[in-house]
Amino acid sequence: MRKRRYVPNLISDMAECDANYMRLLKLFPDMRSEEIREFGLRGHTEDGSVVTIRILERCPYTTMLKVQVESDENKPWIRWPTIEIRMYHDVRTAEVTQFERVRNIRYRYEVPNDGMHQPDEKAQINRFLGELLTFCISHGHSLERVAF
Repeated sequence: MRKRRYVPNLISDMAECDANYMRLLKLFPDMRSEEIREFGLRGHTEDGSVVTIRILERCPYTTMLKVQVESDENKPWIRWPTIEIRMYHDVRTAEVTQFERVRNIRYRYEVPNDGMHQPDEKAQINRFLGELLTFCISHGHSLERVAF
């Protein structure tokens, strides 16, 4: 039996990118005027993390962002990836352009390949970003101290 070639689902992929754009705006609503947004993140464990969204480049129709998550406790077996995202303001969508040190992620990879990428690597990475941003919206908190 011949193996079927992976065909990207562009409607689903674009819907995820559009949703990620809205999630990023919710987390960083003043990104056109500020350079950085930091907030705390606490999940189901006692470990806390700090999420940093940093503007790398700002153009009239696009914004490049870097999302980093750093854990309070430095545990070598838990390491968050660094993600770079390009937001397209004219079409209101956002896509991952770099995941860790992998740049120019393709929509489809032939299997097997030298980088050991999954056939749907780009879709998986954009879904991961969506899950991370959704978790940040649900469990994020301010790091600012309020004086009484």
